[in-house]
Amino acid sequence: MISPQDQFKRLISKRLEENWKSFTILYDINHYGNCISILCQELDQYIRLLYLMKQPKHIKDQLLSNSINDQKWYIVGSDNKKVYIVDKDIEDFAKELKGWEFDIFEFRNVFYKVNNNFNYILKDPIKGLNDSERELIYKYIKEYHDPEFKNDYTIIELVPVLPIIFKRITDNIKDFFKLEKMS
Repeated sequence: MISPQDQFKRLISKRLEENWKSFTILYDINHYGNCISILCQELDQYIRLLYLMKQPKHIKDQLLSNSINDQKWYIVGSDNKKVYIVDKDIEDFAKELKGWEFDIFEFRNVFYKVNNNFNYILKDPIKGLNDSERELIYKYIKEYHDPEFKNDYTIIELVPVLPIIFKRITDNIKDFFKLEKMS
């Protein structure tokens, strides 16, 4: 019999595999906006996994069970009622992260602004960011993905780095499960 932890790992692995395939197909046909959307999904997944892994065992077990049984995340409150984990709970958790984990959260937040610009072919979404947002993306990419990344970048310079970022996030999630025990 497969443990809930192993079922969850399979679920995550399958999603990573599907998203990587989708990303590479879309990247090869120059659908970069869709690539950025999938990248944002992976960043969200990473933050949700961090949330899960940092919970006490009884909550972690409940959330694992919810996940493998296609249920919304919830815990049982002190009054024996379901308390659903909503996006705000994950956001509040992520705001308290430190180091590289917080960097992922900040990068994700700014990258969503790039993602929300559906007119990226005619108008560079990087130009729609303020100076601190552009600087955050620059520092994140330079530190974690491409030390040669230019400070004065546009969407043109960002596009070739997208697969590097995506692969690193995917690899980090895989490594996270090798290093972190689920129970």
